[in-house]
Amino acid sequence: MFNVTESLKAKKRKKIILDTDTFNEIDDQFALSLALLSPEEIELLAVTAAPFNNDKSDYNFGKGMERSYEEIGRVMNFVCESHPGVKPVPYYRGSTTQMPDENTPVMSEAVEVIHKIAMEQGTPEDRVYVVAIGAITNVASALVAYPEIADRIAVVWLGSHARWFGGPEFNLFGDRIACNAMYASKAPVLTVPCMGVASELITTLPELEYHLKGKSPLGDYLCKIVAACEPGNHPKSWSRVIWDISAVCAVIDPECYRSIELDRPRVEENWSYNYGYYEGKHEHIETLNRDRIFSLLFSRLL
Repeated sequence: MFNVTESLKAKKRKKIILDTDTFNEIDDQFALSLALLSPEEIELLAVTAAPFNNDKSDYNFGKGMERSYEEIGRVMNFVCESHPGVKPVPYYRGSTTQMPDENTPVMSEAVEVIHKIAMEQGTPEDRVYVVAIGAITNVASALVAYPEIADRIAVVWLGSHARWFGGPEFNLFGDRIACNAMYASKAPVLTVPCMGVASELITTLPELEYHLKGKSPLGDYLCKIVAACEPGNHPKSWSRVIWDISAVCAVIDPECYRSIELDRPRVEENWSYNYGYYEGKHEHIETLNRDRIFSLLFSRLL
């Protein structure tokens, strides 16, 4: 069985596709920038826009995907302006709805490009890593529509919560059925849980401004979008979790986390986890090294 963590430890560039709901929050922008600015470890082949559903999308999955698509381009422009040696990467629109059931994909540009890249550049021994930091609709749809890619890709997904938390989580809530379709597939999966694991990636605006503000247009933009999140009651102390850098850092530096193997779960309608429902194992990150990850982030963004 292909072990994602062991494969990531190999001293070679990893081919990745980044699937991101970039406009949903302020953390995807950091993750996309980090991926673009880590050419020694990562060959970023494509970026795909994932859907989301909240007030920033007017509670419409399609608008969430489209606004994420636009934000991907905006962030790429800031990265390329700040680091002239970096070239933009092709990016594509994704799904506009949730999967209706585990056997019915939502077709999109993202599904087709995941299939194309997997078949052209992935092998069972040298896989394309699909790093997903939003609802897993695009990736699960590709696996359902083209099951032959399962032995050419490995999925690194930020979603669900640590096994000792359980319950709903935003990316999981975005498409529970797609999550089950992913775990039902034969693709290797490394899950990066949110509460209890990625929730350790806390920073503050003063820390970000110390490292990034005034250093580049990208640094100023990242500080600006975080500053806009200041709570309205103006507390003396507030912080943000930069969730999405966890999945990208796992690919760049697998020494930043510790994982275990678990049976593959089905997530039921009541958000309970039915471990062992699907055949096989998946890897579940248990701990992250917060300081190691932020040190890496700041060194790349400067």
